[in-house]
Amino acid sequence: MPKFLETLIDILQEMAKKYLPPVYALIQKILDFKSLSLSLFAHYSRRFGFRAIVLTGVLASFYAVYLFAMNTLAPGAPKASHDVILKTRFSSPKPSNHIVILDIDERTLASLSESHGRWPWSRDVLADGVQKVMDLGAKAVMFNVMLSDPDKNNRDADAAMDVTAQMNPPIAFPLIRLNPVNDQKSALKALQIPGAIPYEKHAADTTIAVILPMFASMHDRLGIANQLPDGDGIVRKYPLRWEEKTYQLPSMVQRTAELGGAELGGVPNAMSLNWRNKQGRYQRISFSDLYLDKLNPEQTALFKDAFIVLSLSAPGLGQTKPTSVQSVEDDGEILATALDDAVNKTYLRVMPSWVVLVLNLIIIWALVILSIRSFKNSLFNRIFLVVQSGLGGITLLSASYTNYMIDLSDSMSFGLSVFAVIKLIQTMDDRWSRAKPGFRKIKKKSESSDILVLSYLQDQLGEIDGKELQKSLEKIVGLNQIIRIDDLFAGESFLSSPVKRIKFLLVGVMPSKQSAIAQLLNKEQYQYVNQVSYTTTQAWNPEDKKFGLEVSAWILESGSRLLYADWQKASSEKKA
Repeated sequence: MPKFLETLIDILQEMAKKYLPPVYALIQKILDFKSLSLSLFAHYSRRFGFRAIVLTGVLASFYAVYLFAMNTLAPGAPKASHDVILKTRFSSPKPSNHIVILDIDERTLASLSESHGRWPWSRDVLADGVQKVMDLGAKAVMFNVMLSDPDKNNRDADAAMDVTAQMNPPIAFPLIRLNPVNDQKSALKALQIPGAIPYEKHAADTTIAVILPMFASMHDRLGIANQLPDGDGIVRKYPLRWEEKTYQLPSMVQRTAELGGAELGGVPNAMSLNWRNKQGRYQRISFSDLYLDKLNPEQTALFKDAFIVLSLSAPGLGQTKPTSVQSVEDDGEILATALDDAVNKTYLRVMPSWVVLVLNLIIIWALVILSIRSFKNSLFNRIFLVVQSGLGGITLLSASYTNYMIDLSDSMSFGLSVFAVIKLIQTMDDRWSRAKPGFRKIKKKSESSDILVLSYLQDQLGEIDGKELQKSLEKIVGLNQIIRIDDLFAGESFLSSPVKRIKFLLVGVMPSKQSAIAQLLNKEQYQYVNQVSYTTTQAWNPEDKKFGLEVSAWILESGSRLLYADWQKASSEKKA
């Protein structure tokens, strides 16, 4: 694809040059500016080297600390990564067989419409249904239907509902929390609600705006029916214990679980919901089937020792909300999930913010250290790939098969970002070192008249020692006077493998630096480096084609001598 784009750009340039000279001139200015910018970037990437990489690590660390501070100041802020993990995980907890949704669905409305008319029905219908549930042996019922006003046309039905509530203690009823701005207008004190827990002494005088059921028999088993979506409107957590500034109230889930004898010790006030999105949905039984005695034996058995969530899902009646794994979910499924998580303690545990910060810093500085140490690029790339795969695997496996979400996506993001910046710096460094066309636009006056061609075989002087030699020479003659040539031979020819072993360093030798260069090359570690000096007729300028033409002959000559000597050595060793 890059070759195609280069060809396309060349064609467009030629057309503009021929037919639109002003456009061609503008294009040339843009390309010249681009080349100069890339040249400067490449030059400083080579010049600052590891210092630029360390600076990348410092900036990434500051950003990691900033995110930690934001998470600490605003705990529970939504994380999009959690949604992605839950949607893509391999498995999830199974829905409990002891939680059943008794659903007032569209089929129920249709089935009961002839005998009881449109919704809302008289309260004796709901009372009869709840009584049937309790008679079938249910542990507790979450009655998620608000009955706030009397039925003026059927007072006997209201009486039936009241009696049913009195006769069946393990039924939790809803309490709807209104906007706190209305609290001052309310006469109801928060601590008058059974189960309310004060945080401060003056909480006794705090009033609260709520909607209560009309039946007094229900008031000792109330729970907040409201849910608590995140700032983006998505339900990710459930408030098991509804927390206000000065007091705490029980939720519908807490009430139902405790009425059914469940122990909720250790369950956090705000649970991260562990959606059953990979193992099916909760058992649903249409309210009409129960009410009209149409249950089969298997359905009847489901009620025994079960927690029942009575809820509405019929269009126009039931509430729906987006969740981490569904764009639309009804209240019944959300409440069943919360109840399951509370009773069976399957709620999601997430890592503390400080653990995430420590992991992010470890990833950042591990990459920085590995990149500036004497590691081969190929080994560095493999280590990064293995670590990223490991982090992703731990994240998905923990979310799939445990109740712990070890979310390492932040660490993966930091790792990927830092790795990308490091690779960009290293790529620009390599392009400067190899004098790729367009990357040596910075021209400085050169005193060199001689060129030293250094050649060696990679298996005699490895990649790491070769880079160290280049750095040492750059300290003597400067960045502009060194060109590394290690990508001259490539392709699919049978000669590629033996020939690409040769590596070169092209050195512009200034008279004042000759002794320092000789002293460096006399070190024992560079005994395998072949040295040939040439006098150039062209000024040192890697961007000049004439300079490249002259130097290329010396490079090939030096390389052929080195290969021939190596072949002779191998032949003599074979004969011996």
